[in-house]
Amino acid sequence: MSETEEAENNSLEVAIAALNRDYGKLAARVRVLNKEVKCDYDGVTIRLHYPSFRQGSATVPELVNALAYYLTPFCLSRSETDAVDELFKSGNLEEFKIRFQELSDRAKELFKKAQKATNRNGEGGELLLYLLTEWVLNAPQLIAKMSLKTNPQMPVHGADGVHVRYDPTAAKLLLYWGEAKLHSDVGAAIKKTAESIAKSLQPDTLKHEINLVRRNISFAGLGDDAKEALLKYLDPYDESYNQRHDVITCLVGFDFDGFKQITQADGDTAETKFADLAAEKLNKLAPAISAAIKSSKLEHATIEMFFFPVPSVKELRDQFQDKIGWSN
Repeated sequence: MSETEEAENNSLEVAIAALNRDYGKLAARVRVLNKEVKCDYDGVTIRLHYPSFRQGSATVPELVNALAYYLTPFCLSRSETDAVDELFKSGNLEEFKIRFQELSDRAKELFKKAQKATNRNGEGGELLLYLLTEWVLNAPQLIAKMSLKTNPQMPVHGADGVHVRYDPTAAKLLLYWGEAKLHSDVGAAIKKTAESIAKSLQPDTLKHEINLVRRNISFAGLGDDAKEALLKYLDPYDESYNQRHDVITCLVGFDFDGFKQITQADGDTAETKFADLAAEKLNKLAPAISAAIKSSKLEHATIEMFFFPVPSVKELRDQFQDKIGWSN
């Protein structure tokens, strides 16, 4: 790598890192299972997160409230949200309040419109995957897919989200393509997730997604130099293209009866007891995960899997829809 290329990549790394938001407060709402679960393929990382507990009950309503707070940056481009942030920094608080509320209202309507346009039912799984990708993987969203899904002139299929991170150790640009599935039956969710991942990694699908990024990179919040450096990784006639690494992130949300085994009597040990139940469940699911990956010919893919058990997917969906004003 030449000194010029190294300088460009260092600049790109700094620019992407500057897009990261602080998600520290989410730690009170979302827990992580600190137990390693393996499947048969080295490229697959299995993680499990779950709602925190209070008095023996999962705090799902509080989680839904937290998710709704991040709807605006998820749905709208960073250039739009940054413009409103500048109003606050300038001290123009009255104008900021008005524009902030406008953005919030538009994000809710955009989310509902996009979900209906793509035959989704507003469960918020994509929003949860967005947060986990930014928070856990330190990979900020590059383009807001929600803002594209409502354009009738622009068919948008494939990934639910597009995130980015530069890995200085490997000198590679990592592009994360998201797939979110919420299903009451975890076995069905795993199977559908693997099938969706296989489709998203098809050359034509990736080409379509990359073209979307190239056409919408101006809204990503990156400076001109960083945009130019990033675009080289998307250009098949540039050497940097060979240093791009495509990673699939997927959320598998599912009903888990382990929540019913936790009561107020468990007190401060509730989460520890639940973590043991969740680890046991995930270990039992590992063979099904490996089988789905093999069946979909994903043995050599790089996949970040976020499993997210909830007491009821239906209740989670209903609560989220109610929160954003989606009439059932």
